[in-house]
Amino acid sequence: MEYIKISGTDIRVSRIGLGTQPIGYFDKESGMRTIRKALDQGIDLMDTAPVYGDGRAEEILGEVLKDYDREEVIISSKAGMEKINSRPVRNASPELMEKTLEQSLQRLGTDHIDIFHVHWPDPLYPAEETARFMGELKEEGTIRAIGVSNFSSEQTYEFCRHAEVNVSQPPYNVFERAVEVGVLPFCQKNDITLMAYRTLCQGLLTGKMRLDADFSSHPVKKADPKFQSPRYQQYLEAVGRIDDFMKEKHGRTVLDLAVQWILGYDNTIALWGGWKPEHMEPVSEIFGWKPDPETRDQVVEIIRKTVKDPVGPGFLEPPTRQKTD
Repeated sequence: MEYIKISGTDIRVSRIGLGTQPIGYFDKESGMRTIRKALDQGIDLMDTAPVYGDGRAEEILGEVLKDYDREEVIISSKAGMEKINSRPVRNASPELMEKTLEQSLQRLGTDHIDIFHVHWPDPLYPAEETARFMGELKEEGTIRAIGVSNFSSEQTYEFCRHAEVNVSQPPYNVFERAVEVGVLPFCQKNDITLMAYRTLCQGLLTGKMRLDADFSSHPVKKADPKFQSPRYQQYLEAVGRIDDFMKEKHGRTVLDLAVQWILGYDNTIALWGGWKPEHMEPVSEIFGWKPDPETRDQVVEIIRKTVKDPVGPGFLEPPTRQKTD
């Protein structure tokens, strides 16, 4: 495992983090074993959020962490979402952020969150007030680092005017690369750690998915246009071609490429989602190489030729309160 320090802090963290979003929706015992397996693999970063199974992911993580030294595990969580008419919407007001944080601390069984993110930018609430509130939480020790999730470079810049941002968490993977011309260079220039989620694109980039897979029980996949025909077939073909290319050129797999696509840049973290212990098995085989620029260019060309109808992660964006009320 490789480790880095979160920018502007003394937090040392594994460069692969466990994304617990699916743990909030599947079998509890399997989720607990998955967390333990990740910790056994040297993954000390656990990324979660209250909206993952309506707090269930945090509760499961908190139950597992009773058996571990709290100071040896880095918890990343979020706030800034509420449910209105059973739908999650953005609300980054300090009042809701504080309430959500208190609930998260209780579920996790801890007195502090190591990395605390604004889950989504809220166009109806001044970034200045949210940022200052986050700064106060950091000063009092309730959180150790400030993160912004799903923020553009412009939104991050505005937030940075009022509080130090230590981490940016955007969706980023081989298929969804918009951050390479916005958020990523901004983070590199301003010394902000980039923590990418959707690193494996909901499992597409593991190379294990098949055409007849059933996604009806998966809350994210069934809403993701990539997993709907005819796009799904196009993405599966791209994955197969990338896997063949990687094996021939590097003796590696598409999964190795997916993670190192992120970690090939300095000061980056890749979140690895999973809800079964076996999902964590390949972690130890990921390190020891980096994709060179030629490899990156050839992979992009494979995608260009096979994915005729590409789509980004825009389906993830929750509505604002104004659009829901």
